[in-house]
Amino acid sequence: MKNIVFRNTDRYAIKQLLKEIGAHLLSIECENRKLSFPKRISLFYLEANEFQTILKYKYPSAGVASIIVVDRNDLPEKGWERVELI
Repeated sequence: MKNIVFRNTDRYAIKQLLKEIGAHLLSIECENRKLSFPKRISLFYLEANEFQTILKYKYPSAGVASIIVVDRNDLPEKGWERVELI
């Protein structure tokens, strides 16, 4: 069975979402997950499945990490792409 998710890499939408979340909450979530604080906006993306929407970050050395569930925040309407995960 194929796992299908929707991804959004729109930098403007992610920047607005990060402003809404706030640096303090983002810092707390990274600390709780033992991740370094993300620095590059281009490495963030949103991933949504049928249950939740997650803000993820591509760490150059550690790979992709889930940072925070953003279901309660304003999510972008445009820029979503359907992706099949293997």
